[in-house]
Amino acid sequence: MAKEKTSTRALTGSRLMNLAVPSTIATFTGDNEWAATNGWKTLGNQVVYYENYFDLSGYELDDLTLVPTAISLQDGLPYTTTSLDPITQLPVFDIVSQERLSMAEIYTIYTGGNEYPGSPASTQNWSQLLMCNFRLMTIQTDFAITSLLLPATGGSLGSAEPTAVQKLWVYRVLIPTATDLSASTWTVPATRFVLAAEIVKEEELPYMMRLKRSYELATQG
Repeated sequence: MAKEKTSTRALTGSRLMNLAVPSTIATFTGDNEWAATNGWKTLGNQVVYYENYFDLSGYELDDLTLVPTAISLQDGLPYTTTSLDPITQLPVFDIVSQERLSMAEIYTIYTGGNEYPGSPASTQNWSQLLMCNFRLMTIQTDFAITSLLLPATGGSLGSAEPTAVQKLWVYRVLIPTATDLSASTWTVPATRFVLAAEIVKEEELPYMMRLKRSYELATQG
């Protein structure tokens, strides 16, 4: 028992975690689908995305809770596209989630109803999305060969709820949009998710209730 208490004390306290996301070049191919570089994935001709996770299994093993104090994306380099279509847009979601997400659902609820993960149309509860930031990038400056994309609108939609899960899933989700995407190339810079948190030992009842709530949300129909 004494050994267990020493381990818990060593794990509690302030933490600063980070997760780097590589850059990518996404190209709309002749097969009417996306191809992306550097470990990014695609969903047919709809979505280009990156998926990874913060590993919290060590904290979960000791029945500890992560309480976010700040979540941000370090993102300061240019986004560009070769698409010259005047209605070219690049919706971008940056997400930290307690549950693994469906790219097909994100695409459907955004394009079909202008909604987002955690909104009423989503199967995810708002509390499960610790961070859900959105930006709509549009062409602001045209160069000879490529166009610079800049944010036209955006906001933060996450809950920053405490969590006791084993993994925090991290996503960058892009939905390139234009009347004609043929052979277009979209360049997305490297970024980094930064998560500042307190690792705490909750009383048994609040902790068990948190686990129960997480299970209910994860298994909801």
